[in-house]
Amino acid sequence: MFLTRSKLKINFILLYLLLILLNSIPIKRLFAEDVYIGVASNFLTPIKLLKKKFESINDGQIFISSGSSGSLYSQIIKGAPLDIFLSADQDLPQKLEKTSKAILGTRFTYATGQLVLYSTKQFLFSQSFPQFLTSNKINYIGIGKPGYVPYGRAAKEVLKSLNIFKKMSSKLVFNKSVNQVFLMNYFGNLDIGFISKADFLSNNKKGKIWEIPKNLYSPIKQDAILLKNGEQKNNAILFLKFLSSERTKENLKKFGYVFD
Repeated sequence: MFLTRSKLKINFILLYLLLILLNSIPIKRLFAEDVYIGVASNFLTPIKLLKKKFESINDGQIFISSGSSGSLYSQIIKGAPLDIFLSADQDLPQKLEKTSKAILGTRFTYATGQLVLYSTKQFLFSQSFPQFLTSNKINYIGIGKPGYVPYGRAAKEVLKSLNIFKKMSSKLVFNKSVNQVFLMNYFGNLDIGFISKADFLSNNKKGKIWEIPKNLYSPIKQDAILLKNGEQKNNAILFLKFLSSERTKENLKKFGYVFD
């Protein structure tokens, strides 16, 4: 079947427009791999910095989904198209290793977080930890939901270690993420809250924090793992190597993370 002259003309125009479109896109971008990462909320500011540095030396882009580790885990189990999971604990990546959703042998600890108490209420600034926790002046204490938020689980450990968990339970305000605990404190909606030190150092340091002795809670080891969707993506593997590099660790220390 022969094409009519008008159809040939239309096809030629379409081909010409397609060539113009292809020429307007950098060749590297055509073959670049984008990486989709699920990130625990305490690591949101650091990952944005790492994203810029990684993209400056590699083709492709990084797209970030942030939330509590528990909610991200649930999304991954339900089929969320993520390539990498950066959890705020070790338990959830370990669970993923036992499923078809993650690649066995790719899990590692990328940072260890620090739990601190935080407040913007000036009447507390002269008080000392842990005595002020039981003060009658404190009515609302922010904490991440222990079942979903690793920092919330650590906070519960602290209160239990101090033997005041039951006594304080009526004052606890549970939040969906540790970042939400920080924000509610920042805007004065809580008297005090258990937050990630990274959240405080990542912002303008309004208010005051109290360091919590490490013997009061289990180390908050945060693990990364490559997911099934990212198995064939070179950029996903490159990013995990970048995340585990000594230079990256030095940058993360500025956010309050510690390393063995």
